[in-house]
Amino acid sequence: MSNDTTNIPQEVAELAGSGRKSLSRAWREHLGLTKEQVAARMGISKAALEQIEARTAKPRRATLAKVAAALGVDVEQLVG
Repeated sequence: MSNDTTNIPQEVAELAGSGRKSLSRAWREHLGLTKEQVAARMGISKAALEQIEARTAKPRRATLAKVAAALGVDVEQLVG
């Protein structure tokens, strides 16, 4: 996973690149935010955020844009 053009911190890239975590979850944890905080910012339930953050999830770009806004990052940083 390259972080040259999308400006992804090494820690986030490593967490997501290992296959253990989705890029959105890696960003949330890197920023020190809880699921509850991000879900509240998005106006969704914690369970809904967990589905979005699942490694196997394939959220639509519109959903990723909402996640990005809640995290304060660019949507391109969530699509790797």
